[in-house]
Amino acid sequence: MLLLAQLADKIGMCLTIPKKVIAKEENFFIIESPSGVRQKVKSLIDLKIGDFVLTQQNIVVEKIEQKEAKEILKIFKKAKKI
Repeated sequence: MLLLAQLADKIGMCLTIPKKVIAKEENFFIIESPSGVRQKVKSLIDLKIGDFVLTQQNIVVEKIEQKEAKEILKIFKKAKKI
């Protein structure tokens, strides 16, 4: 669980799973979690299909590099949280 605490320090108080931008619909982006769950979100950040993002309450709070997203997902998988 120490890894999750370190991750929380890195990305903020609340943990969020990196999700991938898969489409854009008008003023919304469609993102997909590693488990295939899709959601419609808003973003003030300039995004394109294929970007990885962190979200809170259906709003993109940060765009992250693919390498960083994979590292975070690896930590979550080790902790068996996803």
